[in-house]
Amino acid sequence: MNVLASPLSSLSMPVIGVPGYWHESEAILGRQATAVPDSYIRALLKIEAIPLIIPVLPSSQILAQFFNMMDGLLLVGGPDLDPIHYHQTAHKGLRKVTPPRDHVELQIARWALETDLPIMAICRGIQVLNVAAGGTLWQDIASQQPHAAKHDYHPDYPEDFLAHTITPLPGSRLGDIIGFETAAVNSLHHQAIDQLGPGLRPSAYAPDGILEAVEGVDADWVIGVQWHPEWLVESDPRMLALFKAFREVCASRDRAMRRKPIADTRSDN
Repeated sequence: MNVLASPLSSLSMPVIGVPGYWHESEAILGRQATAVPDSYIRALLKIEAIPLIIPVLPSSQILAQFFNMMDGLLLVGGPDLDPIHYHQTAHKGLRKVTPPRDHVELQIARWALETDLPIMAICRGIQVLNVAAGGTLWQDIASQQPHAAKHDYHPDYPEDFLAHTITPLPGSRLGDIIGFETAAVNSLHHQAIDQLGPGLRPSAYAPDGILEAVEGVDADWVIGVQWHPEWLVESDPRMLALFKAFREVCASRDRAMRRKPIADTRSDN
């Protein structure tokens, strides 16, 4: 078989869509590049899944073509989500927002929820997932939830620094995958879920009550975590098990039979 001539739909490994973001790099003379941190790419390759990096596109029609090639969606970490998407004004603790990235990730997350495409959402990703489902966020934990412990350990600590614990809730899919014992996790976020979106339910909390993981109520496979398991796959078998469970459900899907989204033919600028 000529691999180079093979469409993605003919490959045996699942194709995981990973929305990228604009990154300005000196390596390309200060021009913007579409980027995804290699920690996510390494984690997907470790479980024998194909990362499909989705550029920040203005066209929903083109975005739909990417979506139709996917067996699963991985929503990754990044800057704050613009509160306009959950009908709030900017809080004083809000940091950098990236409207073009928000548009792409919210659109593709909503399509995934509508078509029951498996979703794994990490850090900012769990926040995008919640807002796509109709939920809201704490824009800044430290100022809006002063009782909460420190959650933003970036950039002063290594990415794999174990900052606090989580305990999966009884009966949760997360617990079925990683076990129901307390696990130590890293923490690189200053925002968190406030009101949970319809169709999602809690699956783990931090000791201070901050929601750390959610999952779909009726969805085939939707799990979001506030920590960064991609940095822990080499040190904690439970985090690797989470990625492997995602890969397994993605690989079991028949892409040809999955209902496709109806693309908006307008150019969304």
